[in-house]
Amino acid sequence: MSFYLDLEKRKEIVRAYLRENPRATFREIKKDLHTKIDKVYEGGMDEAYENAEIPKPRTLRFKTIDEKRKIIIDYLKANPGVGGQVIKKDTKINFLTFFKNTKEMFDTAGIFYPREKHRLLKNRADELKAEQIIEAIKKDPLLSIDKLGREIRVHPYALFKNTREIYEKAGIPFIDRGLKRRIKKQDKVIAFIKENPISTQREINKHCKTKVQSLFDKGIFGAYEKANLTFPYQRLNLHGIVIKSIKEEARKFEEEIAIRLSGYGAVNRLVRTKRGFADIILERKGKKVAIELKNYKVHEISLSQIKQVNKYLEDINSNLGFLICLKKPKKDNFLIGNNKIIVLEEQELDKIPKIMDLW
Repeated sequence: MSFYLDLEKRKEIVRAYLRENPRATFREIKKDLHTKIDKVYEGGMDEAYENAEIPKPRTLRFKTIDEKRKIIIDYLKANPGVGGQVIKKDTKINFLTFFKNTKEMFDTAGIFYPREKHRLLKNRADELKAEQIIEAIKKDPLLSIDKLGREIRVHPYALFKNTREIYEKAGIPFIDRGLKRRIKKQDKVIAFIKENPISTQREINKHCKTKVQSLFDKGIFGAYEKANLTFPYQRLNLHGIVIKSIKEEARKFEEEIAIRLSGYGAVNRLVRTKRGFADIILERKGKKVAIELKNYKVHEISLSQIKQVNKYLEDINSNLGFLICLKKPKKDNFLIGNNKIIVLEEQELDKIPKIMDLW
């Protein structure tokens, strides 16, 4: 065996490399140092580790084919679902040098080859695939083409001209994509109504993310018919009473606020403008402001209500407005063009004259 001319220098480089990379392999040393270990040390990697005075990370003896087979089989039994690439990576053994293919390796280990199912599916006759597609549509006519393809493991359009042909072969009426979507939404609404028979239309729409009034021919009543339930008409009466109560509360709220504001200037209620009726126009020291009143207990103040106040300001040629409510939102000051709108709670009414005087 011939050695390198600069043998001692290379030995020194190898020793330093092994101390920094104690798990280095013959191949890594050759790649990184451009040095073949058996041309530096006659005893190969064993002698190199001894010369570097560091423990060998593993046995450096070459394994026999039988030993490699046993390692592979033991690994497969412990990890029956892994693929060939993972096996090579974890065992550091190229099993294809002593097994014809991956299937033979699994068969030798007595384990079902996971890709066998895929192979069998792929090799099905077209007639069988078409039959399976038709049976799936018969079982669930609302099944989408994409989902159908995933379940049968074949694209339906490879076997049928179009979706309509599949339904014809199955002997059931054709359902297009839009109708499927509509029926699925109807089914979702019906299921919700059955579980919540006295829910309101708003609650149904919110939970099912749809509009019952346009989803069924008779709106909410049609939904209850489809659910085989009697519509809770007593709820309508209750709802009417509640609405009447809410209106009465709003009226009292407006009257109380108007009376309190009258101490700060002239109060005009329900003033007609070009674009609606302003709840209150307050005049003080030659200045006019528009004031809207909202006694919402649950709903929050919305941007559309702020914009409505702004319209009143434009109609009365003012640039300062207020919105009075029970609970202020996080943002309580709005600037639209040159107009400023301030949201206040009812206990903050005394701020209005101070702001008007400074504006």
